[in-house]
Amino acid sequence: MQFYAQSKLISVSFLFLFITQICIAQTGKITGVVLDQNNKPVIGASITVVNGKLGVATDLDGHFSLTLTAGKYEISVLALGFASKNISDVEVKANQHTELQVTLIPTTKNLEAVTVKTPVKRETINSLIQFQKNTNAVAQVVSAEAIRRSPDKNTGEVLKRVPGTSLQENKYVVIRGLADRYNQAMLNGVLLSSTEPDRKTFSYDIFPAAMIDNIIINKTFIPEYSGEWAGGLIQINTKDIPASNFLNIQAGTGFNTNTVGHDFYSYKGGKLDWAGFDDGARALPDNFPTKTAFAALNAADKTEIGKQIAVDKFSVNKINPFLNAAFQLNGGFNSKLFQKDFGAIVSVTYNRSIKRLDYQNSFYSINDQKADANYKYFSNKYSNDVLWGALANFSIKLNSNNKINFKNIINVNASDYTTLRTGLDFESNSQVGESIKARELGFRANTFFSTLLSGEHNIPSLKSKLNWFGSFNILDQYIPQQRRLQYNQAGGDPGAPYLALLSNTLSQKSGSIFYSALSDYIYSAGGDLAHYFKLFSRAQTVKGGYVLQIKDRLYDSRPFAINLPSDNPVLRALNEDHIFTPENFGATSPSLFHFDEAEGNQYRYMANTILNAGYLQFDNSFADWLRIVWGVRYEHFDQLVGSPRKSDERFVNSVVGDFLPAVNTTFKLNNRTNIRV
Repeated sequence: MQFYAQSKLISVSFLFLFITQICIAQTGKITGVVLDQNNKPVIGASITVVNGKLGVATDLDGHFSLTLTAGKYEISVLALGFASKNISDVEVKANQHTELQVTLIPTTKNLEAVTVKTPVKRETINSLIQFQKNTNAVAQVVSAEAIRRSPDKNTGEVLKRVPGTSLQENKYVVIRGLADRYNQAMLNGVLLSSTEPDRKTFSYDIFPAAMIDNIIINKTFIPEYSGEWAGGLIQINTKDIPASNFLNIQAGTGFNTNTVGHDFYSYKGGKLDWAGFDDGARALPDNFPTKTAFAALNAADKTEIGKQIAVDKFSVNKINPFLNAAFQLNGGFNSKLFQKDFGAIVSVTYNRSIKRLDYQNSFYSINDQKADANYKYFSNKYSNDVLWGALANFSIKLNSNNKINFKNIINVNASDYTTLRTGLDFESNSQVGESIKARELGFRANTFFSTLLSGEHNIPSLKSKLNWFGSFNILDQYIPQQRRLQYNQAGGDPGAPYLALLSNTLSQKSGSIFYSALSDYIYSAGGDLAHYFKLFSRAQTVKGGYVLQIKDRLYDSRPFAINLPSDNPVLRALNEDHIFTPENFGATSPSLFHFDEAEGNQYRYMANTILNAGYLQFDNSFADWLRIVWGVRYEHFDQLVGSPRKSDERFVNSVVGDFLPAVNTTFKLNNRTNIRV
């Protein structure tokens, strides 16, 4: 049983990041968004104070902001083609802002000049329910209001509260029982790449909850979104321009009872491990030969180089584990730039977790339709995991119909670990197995960077809205000096010595020193145009768009190994601290250690994919009780893996084109019940 305790050491909230003016009167703000029954923004809606003179209009996103002196007000919302709505008991507090989400009902021939009156609390609850009920597909919606009321610190914690959604390692999403590889993430309308180079997944704990405007989890496909998922499409939308200046700082610590009070092991690393970077302590020496140059060296030169890499690199130390640490800083401001509304949100997060994990795993091979065990491992993993990131979003409103966004994210996810293993090796003795003791020492760092430039443009004369974007993502994985060493004891003889599993082969199971670097570069661009019109006296939408995404991957690894051409039991009986001393290497003697690099095309490759996607989608309301969202998406996928040369045996080129039709029908039985097909 595991218990986790965390205490906030500092939790400070400031109302202003930058003080731009001194207010004589104690004023506050009412901010919010006005939506129609299809969750589309109502542009140009009038927001006024009942029996007052102040009023504003909503912008192209349906947002508004109204500054008032402290007190309680009744707010009127009026838009052409909709029933007006009065919201009472809206309290404005000094130097604070009150958020509203308003849903308007379209007028019909039988519903003219009607005013709906509701208190602010009921309107807030009803709007959240309406937002989810009126999505264009089966979806779960988490609003900014729900996030604000929860204690969650990041998106991963928010998603844990969504029905049908669970998290692995507190960051990887499983939706309706389908693993992370079947899900897809989007940030501000743009497809995100995986944050893990060796698995299709996304680490949702990199986004602070305070930065999120809403999260929508689609569970059915519609043409405007990617078809690269089966479980769920998680759309994360961050805030653009904050309603008021703010600064929030949090710091905390914690411990895990599975770690504290138990033995904890580590090895000598670098000075920047706390930041998730290797400072060069594990890197290959300066001016190290390339693959081709190393292969051309003689055995003596290779072994001499091996001494530099292997000596004193397999030792571990027992230490007292540190406490976990967490820090988060969020800030935002709202100002003017060239007399235009300009805002920014900036966030920095840092988390360090010290973990001790016990687990078992086995490897099997199939022989004559029978599964035979190769290994049975009992492992103790001791890790120092670091996750930090920064987010910087900037938005400028050119006018009420045009807005430009510039959004950036960087994230570093690193793990410095020591794994100590015991168990049985059946490859060496298939009958009873040989007892083993082994260790793996490693460091893995993933760096994710994303930058996005996008624009939103309302065109009233054409009753249309244009969106466009361009983005660039980088994902790097770096594994310097991963080391493995295994000792075996003769099967059936508990008194036999443990001997290092080293032979004349270049094994990556024992005596190996592995380096690798992987880089993904993702370029994306696209846009869509939506046209609004009326049919059967009801609002209709037709929308078309195009997306281009190009991914480039480069992978390079250096698998080195220490081998022993002629058996030397005395040498193999030395423990991990003394076995790889300089005097035990010698290329001229077959009974001393040699050093070499495994060769093969599989240790280096490149890959490229080009995705072209276009879609046409209709959103039709044929009756008060019937709404159909339908259309088709076409995706053309061109993938090249291995090598660009057809003569290379690694060359694989796959070209696939798919039409992806979709129909989502909503039957509105009454105001409380929807049936979706």
